[in-house]
Amino acid sequence: MVTRDGYNGTGNENKALNSNTIASLGTAELARRKQMTLQQAQAAGKHGKADVHMHSTYSDGSATIEQILQHVEHNTGLDVIAITDHDVIEGSLRARDLWREGSYRFDFIVGEEVTTKEGHLLGLFIEKRIPAGLSMERSIDLIHEQGGLAIIAHPLHRFFRHSCQRTVMDRIHAAQDVWFDGAETWNASFCGIYANGVAMSINRQRYGLPELGNSDAHSLSAIASGVTWFEGENAADLRTMILAGQTAPGGKLWNVGAYAQWVRYLMSKQGREARRERINTDIAQIA
Repeated sequence: MVTRDGYNGTGNENKALNSNTIASLGTAELARRKQMTLQQAQAAGKHGKADVHMHSTYSDGSATIEQILQHVEHNTGLDVIAITDHDVIEGSLRARDLWREGSYRFDFIVGEEVTTKEGHLLGLFIEKRIPAGLSMERSIDLIHEQGGLAIIAHPLHRFFRHSCQRTVMDRIHAAQDVWFDGAETWNASFCGIYANGVAMSINRQRYGLPELGNSDAHSLSAIASGVTWFEGENAADLRTMILAGQTAPGGKLWNVGAYAQWVRYLMSKQGREARRERINTDIAQIA
């Protein structure tokens, strides 16, 4: 049985804190609709920087896992990353193998962006794929049963069909036996162009969930455009800070180059084939 006090009833390390006061500590000093700046993060002692939402060629991203690892190593200041492809985990598992074989300066988390019936959900610190097309509650439970964290991705975008809406968040918020471990309130992609402010504002007023910022990168140049600030330097520290409500979202939106890089890939033969496969998968899920 999975409980709020400890997954599978063992210990308190994975406790998901649901107190609005506790969960808002990471963003307590921020304006209602603002992400944390570099200067604010440094002043708050949040020197760790993570990006735990990005895509590879295992789903609809334009970069291979090898390219992502090399880019993060040499072109970013990230301390922690996760590769979270749509409804597959094989790429993230393979990336971890490559990461372990190398001598990378950053830490790595296995993840997946799960397509639930009511929006996208990030599963972090997992080892097994979460099937697509399940209810939000069942998807969260399957993540928690693995000892993972369930982070709602790019919520409250009124016009994006894969964005979790307020009715669902209200339902989860009121539940006693299922919960989100955090909310991605800064998404650097088109998903966040207007929704980031909405998500930050509503979360800080109503839900009090720990907040994360991520790039949702589909191209190399987008990686690290959105970040999660935290105290620490590795994946274990990030996990601890999420559960303690001490993280904060930061970053900027994708630049024109990030969109251009992704569009060029989508228009290529490889991109068209990947997109066709993705469409066929979506049709199969609906059927």
